[in-house]
Amino acid sequence: MKGSLKYLSLVGIVLFLFILTRINLGDLYSVFLTINIFFLILALLVNFLAVFLKAEKWRIIVNSIKGDFSLLASVKAFLVGFSFSTITPAKLGDFIKIFYIKDDQCGWGRSLATVVIDRLIDIILLCSIAAIGIYGFSLFYHIEILSWGFALLIVAGIIVTLYVILNKPLLSKLLKPFFNHFVPKNLKNQVSEYYHDFYKGLFIFYQDHRRFILSVGVGVLSWVPPILYGYLLALSLGITIDIFFFILVIPLISLLDLLPISISGIGTRDVALIFLFGLRGTSAEQAVAFSLIYLFMSYWLIALIGALVYLRYPVTIPEELR
Repeated sequence: MKGSLKYLSLVGIVLFLFILTRINLGDLYSVFLTINIFFLILALLVNFLAVFLKAEKWRIIVNSIKGDFSLLASVKAFLVGFSFSTITPAKLGDFIKIFYIKDDQCGWGRSLATVVIDRLIDIILLCSIAAIGIYGFSLFYHIEILSWGFALLIVAGIIVTLYVILNKPLLSKLLKPFFNHFVPKNLKNQVSEYYHDFYKGLFIFYQDHRRFILSVGVGVLSWVPPILYGYLLALSLGITIDIFFFILVIPLISLLDLLPISISGIGTRDVALIFLFGLRGTSAEQAVAFSLIYLFMSYWLIALIGALVYLRYPVTIPEELR
């Protein structure tokens, strides 16, 4: 299974290499030579603001359970999680954050619950905002990026998934055959304990209405910096497109980044940006230049900082999880 996922993620790399054979590399190099450093630095600062807002959202969720988690600690864990998620398909490495909050007050199950809640909020908001983008392109450019039938299928899938996750008796019935056949006998009690602790974490957060609303509010607010960031990044490359366009584009490419056929959106994001930017008369070389700088500043730079934080504050995997 792991091998299949690894090879599937190479599809994006193949797409990217194909794109490089179809564009003028000399023109691409020329685009990089004309970068406006002022707008580039401004974009970087805005991107760091997005990091703090996302860390703050998770901190609010964690504090509904343990109550003493600081913003600085949340930023550290977020950066480490982001670093690992950058090299894993669908950002699965993000779950390493649980090792930074687990203690006697917040066990493994509850720690996992905070990350799952954080991801669920992100995915629901992403799909909601991306839906606006899809509708916007349909309305203003008369282009059907995603058929409404397929879009409704995705929405239905999200609703069903949420229902199953939040319905403990139903999920228990679905997981029981796997639990009986695949979990070793000596680990059944421990896994069962983690499972029940996970749901305790879910319901504790759900019952904390103030933090529930606050975390969703911060989640919505955290979408403002990425859109402004994309706009400033485009300006740094001499791409003059109104900011409204990026309200439509950024959620769409963020959605593509979750696909398991690519790592950090390499390839899939390039194809999408060539098409979307082309609607506004932007060359393929400028679109690829934007995608590459987006990859470096949005992923690799933040991931590098996260890797350095990890070296300073490493985690130790306990014996019971090895």
